[in-house]
Amino acid sequence: MESITLNAHAKINLSLRIIGKRPDGYHEIVSFMQGTGLHDVVTIKKCSENATKYTCTRCNLNGLLVYLCTASETMPTDKSNLAFKGADAFVKACEGSSLPGEVIVDIDKRLPVAAGIAGGSGNAAAVMLGLNALASYPLSLRDLMKAGEAVGADVPFSIFMNAYRNRNALKELRGIEEAKDSAWIGGIGEIVEAAEPVTRMVILANPGTGVSTRAAYEAMDSIGYSDIDKTDRSLFVNDMESYTLNEHAKAAELKRIMQEKLSADEVLMSGSGPSIVAYYNDGDKASKDIKLLAELTRAERDIRMWLSDTGNKMQGE
Repeated sequence: MESITLNAHAKINLSLRIIGKRPDGYHEIVSFMQGTGLHDVVTIKKCSENATKYTCTRCNLNGLLVYLCTASETMPTDKSNLAFKGADAFVKACEGSSLPGEVIVDIDKRLPVAAGIAGGSGNAAAVMLGLNALASYPLSLRDLMKAGEAVGADVPFSIFMNAYRNRNALKELRGIEEAKDSAWIGGIGEIVEAAEPVTRMVILANPGTGVSTRAAYEAMDSIGYSDIDKTDRSLFVNDMESYTLNEHAKAAELKRIMQEKLSADEVLMSGSGPSIVAYYNDGDKASKDIKLLAELTRAERDIRMWLSDTGNKMQGE
């Protein structure tokens, strides 16, 4: 295999509870995450010749030379980019497996950044899954997820979910049958337990601002944590709203409009925000409401919105 193209799907949180801070500074969570049809497109290609001619950011990762290319003006292209970090984690986990010497990673960035939907984590997941395929699958699904823990808290689930949503391109991945679109997440994100999907149509709306996940978690230290059992399986509650909607007026106003003016069954912020998600059992209502929301927010040019699915199931599941 010389190249592979994967869709790097966004996730949303149908619940997010912060239950405490560990001695190492990380926060423990209980969360229900699902994939959506919204995605970036990541193409990974072996270089058949020296790639220095490409005007891309280049990074040598323990012998694997990665060129990161994108037309995005909002995504960082230095070593802080999670795609680079995902590639680095993959190389370290391979322990001497045969790797291509040089690869080009091209990211068609369609998702907003710092939006609470794991766009960067999805890019890292796609890179790790894609490199694994180009290297003839030295790592299993769970191996990749374990390696992804070092990249970011959302990366293990992003690998799990994106393996599922790209299953036709990743048929030879060991453990692919375990992958699902939905999971309960525990620990700091490393505990991923497959769950029955909550199938809905959604409107995902972003107010055009970004939220620092680190700042949001640090704020929860003073706001307080959820007093719940780790086995709590309540949906449509997000502890992070108490911080983000108080600090980001545009996000708060967007949620108010979606709750009061739309006919959604539920409206909830995703992750640390500021993206707001409206959930629908009736897809026709969702189709009508996205037109209404566009009209209601027409004066706010920064707002972006999408109609998508969540809780994808294979036929016969």
